[in-house]
Amino acid sequence: MQMRSLSFKARARTIEHLGKGQIADCPTAVSELWKNAYDAYARDVALYTIDGDYPCGALIDNGCGMSLQQIIDNWLVVGTESKTRKNTLEENERFGLGIRKTQGEKGIGRLSAAFLSPVTFLVTKKMDNNYVALLIDWRLFENPYLSFDDVTVPFREFEKIDSLSDVLSGLLIELKKNVSFPSEDEDDDEVRHFNHLLTKAAWEKFSEDEKAVNEKSDFITTQDKIINFCDQFTIDPSVFVPWEEILIKVEKIDGGKHGTALFLLELGRDLSLLTNAGDLAKDNAELSDVEQSLVDTLRAFVNPYILEDLSFSYEIYTVKANGYHRQILKQSDVFSKSDFDALEHTVVGYVDEKGWFRGRVKAFGEDKGEVVIPASISVNSDSGVGPFEIQIGTLEFLPQNTSHTEREHTHFDLKAKKYAGLMVFRDNLRVLPYGRVDNDFFQIEERRSWNAGRYYWSNRRIFGFISITQSNNKELKDKSGREGFIRNQAARELKTLVSDLLTSLADRFFGRNSEDRKELLEQVKREKELRKSAQQQARKSTQKSFSEALKTQTPVLDASLEAVKKLKTKLDSNQNKHDYNYIKEIDADLANLESLRTEIKTPTKPPKIGVYEERYRNYRDKYNEFSAYILEMKLIVNKLDSELNKLEPSLVGKNHLDKNQGIINARLTKFSNNIDEKTNALLKKWGEEIKSDRAIYYSKAISIVDSINNNTEIENVLNLLDSIYIETIDSLTFKYQSINKGLERLFEGVNLDSAFSLSEEEREYFEDKAKSLNALAQLGISVEILSHELEEMDSMVTRGLNSLPSTAKEHPGFTLALNAHRSLTQQIRFLSPLKISGYQSRQKISGKNIMDYILKFFGDRFERQRISIEFGDDFKNISINDIPSRIYPVFTNIINNAMYWVSLSDNRLIKIDFVNSLVIIANTGPAIDPDDIPRLFELFYSKRANGHGVGLYLCRENLAVAHHKIWYSDPNVEDDYLIKDGANFVIKFNGVES
Repeated sequence: MQMRSLSFKARARTIEHLGKGQIADCPTAVSELWKNAYDAYARDVALYTIDGDYPCGALIDNGCGMSLQQIIDNWLVVGTESKTRKNTLEENERFGLGIRKTQGEKGIGRLSAAFLSPVTFLVTKKMDNNYVALLIDWRLFENPYLSFDDVTVPFREFEKIDSLSDVLSGLLIELKKNVSFPSEDEDDDEVRHFNHLLTKAAWEKFSEDEKAVNEKSDFITTQDKIINFCDQFTIDPSVFVPWEEILIKVEKIDGGKHGTALFLLELGRDLSLLTNAGDLAKDNAELSDVEQSLVDTLRAFVNPYILEDLSFSYEIYTVKANGYHRQILKQSDVFSKSDFDALEHTVVGYVDEKGWFRGRVKAFGEDKGEVVIPASISVNSDSGVGPFEIQIGTLEFLPQNTSHTEREHTHFDLKAKKYAGLMVFRDNLRVLPYGRVDNDFFQIEERRSWNAGRYYWSNRRIFGFISITQSNNKELKDKSGREGFIRNQAARELKTLVSDLLTSLADRFFGRNSEDRKELLEQVKREKELRKSAQQQARKSTQKSFSEALKTQTPVLDASLEAVKKLKTKLDSNQNKHDYNYIKEIDADLANLESLRTEIKTPTKPPKIGVYEERYRNYRDKYNEFSAYILEMKLIVNKLDSELNKLEPSLVGKNHLDKNQGIINARLTKFSNNIDEKTNALLKKWGEEIKSDRAIYYSKAISIVDSINNNTEIENVLNLLDSIYIETIDSLTFKYQSINKGLERLFEGVNLDSAFSLSEEEREYFEDKAKSLNALAQLGISVEILSHELEEMDSMVTRGLNSLPSTAKEHPGFTLALNAHRSLTQQIRFLSPLKISGYQSRQKISGKNIMDYILKFFGDRFERQRISIEFGDDFKNISINDIPSRIYPVFTNIINNAMYWVSLSDNRLIKIDFVNSLVIIANTGPAIDPDDIPRLFELFYSKRANGHGVGLYLCRENLAVAHHKIWYSDPNVEDDYLIKDGANFVIKFNGVES
């Protein structure tokens, strides 16, 4: 019998199997295409979707692009040799970027586009070449009766990107010819006519098959879907704009445009949800899952734990019908190297080719130095697992166990919810699906379920990566669907090495069995308790000394203030004013009061004084008044002394110096006596405590020693004695080290009272700030729930206002309504991450425009509340180039506040003017207390009854966007003002004209 050979044949449907059939999900498909862009030396890649009549999207880059010949030889050839050889691109195609390791392996990654969209419009441009475009409908390859040769891909070369819409229209006509066939009299070429008949029969048979399994009356066959698409599809030119922008960017760098775009003309289910998010509930489970999957998979596409790579950036966003851009993923949204270095537990090192780990370990913030851990298995050098780097970090789950501060622990706990995961990078590009929440390749969660104490690590709070390379880890190959490594010997050894290494590290340093953990946890706990106790004791002491000082010093201050007023009245009278002896008597009385002034100075204010606030402010104001009297009288007495004193001028000066020196000496003597008294008392107290503390350990431990007999386990006794010793020595060390450090600070000249007061003030500030942020978070959640409704309503209101007839638009009420609407959306923008309204052009806004707006906005409220408002001529003549919806709300907000405060006074006046290039808005209400001025523009800070503390914050943030500035003017420090005894707000407008 004669031997013969057979060969495989491929149907067109092979493309579907290799493309859509091999990809696990939408994020994996995007990852594959981004890797192709990386291989093409792109600087920027992006995925975006655009809502519209025909929702679509695009994957764009500014890589080296392709010529027509490269498309024919490579892009349209499945399984190209270029990926197998992994040759480096020519230098002129790398554009000065460092050499990148080729990421593609099988030459089929481009087929991932079929998973994202049934139709791909590929446009590419190579430097100094024309644009090339081709159109592929992947549904053509679903027909099992077609061969490759039965499917044609229309293409076209063109010179200008402006022609894209026309090019697409022509390609749609050509694409339709794959499924729409001419009648017999329309085609006189017999061969082509015969092929058309075969293809037509193939589509008829496929349509019959589809109808046989789909009995719905409204079912549309694949053939009809393609025909309908070609006949009906139109594209919005705005789809092309983002690609044009990154081409222009790269043109400025390289001297020419180059790159590739895959325009997705009909979106698959996942991406279509992003464009139609406005039609879904905000908490729609499927939409949330799609977005979360995209972010989890594509975040940290490039290794963020190494130095930032500025040569490659990526992002995902969606553009709504009203032009609003919603960011889904940014390159900067990662857990960075600086974050990692700040963790309390870190492991940084490498595993060599024999499986041994070498690196440094940090546990509870303490560096444990170099650590070597032997391999848990025998590693075969031929297995191909190879050496790899590893960096992992985590934090304690319970706040009471952590060495982090409370604030740091909260910070990292929030980051863990967003960024946790152990990722794998090959040549610094992420390998999927490692690091995703649903992946447990290294059995971290599986082992933890056995024993959470021993198997310390958790995917929910682990950060870090394993770094492999193509050259060192050749057998760690990806599955075709990118759902992990092929399960060969190398992958199994990697899994075992990492899993066992994590267990060993937990046993030695972090887990329940770690002696270090037991000791360090106990130490951390004791230190926190001691610090907390010391802090509470110091706070109580400060509060007590403050309240006692107010109580004891207030009568003295009242008497002294009364005395200095009488002395001033006595001095002001003409009687005996020219009597030198009389002046010397007054000077002596003044010296006594001056000496008293330093003793009754305003006590240092704790961060929170509660019921003492009014008493404190009264005391502060009286003391300032008392000091002002002293200073004023000194000047008068010195003037009279110089006029009446008959002594030589040098002798007069010497006598004055001696007098002041005498006062200082007396004061220092008093201080010295107080210091000696307190020092002696402290030395006596410390001596007694040290004597008592010497006996603490002995008294606790002697009973254990006395109970020893021949049957006693001596090892247990020794361990118990050491346990008591460690507890005692740590407690005593903390106590006396604190005393020594305090004395060192005093020796170095540090003012401990001021330092502690400032520290407490900052602590209270940040606690209040945290509460404010929590309140802001709740506010943000509330706004977020309504965000997409607000977005759509904004668009509807804008369209409705713009659709009004021109006669209506000329009415003053229309302008007022339009500006009020824009003001509302502008304010909402600061309460949510949304950019609700579209682009608004800047325009000239005069002071008169602002005046007219204010008078219209508040209407007759000024008259009803008996408030007068005055606008200076200089203010009316100013001109600001900005958006009305940014400027007007600032004035209405400040004036609305002013109307509340002036109602507390008899003279109800608001003045607005332009002074020294500054706009000043003043009112006759009470001036702001000096202690409140620094916090006046903080969020949620308000002294107004039922005030929310949001208005002034929004004013400042709103103005800052355009580089304008606002502050409160304090006339007492020579600031500009309009009303000296009232409240004055100053605005410095950027680019103001007058």
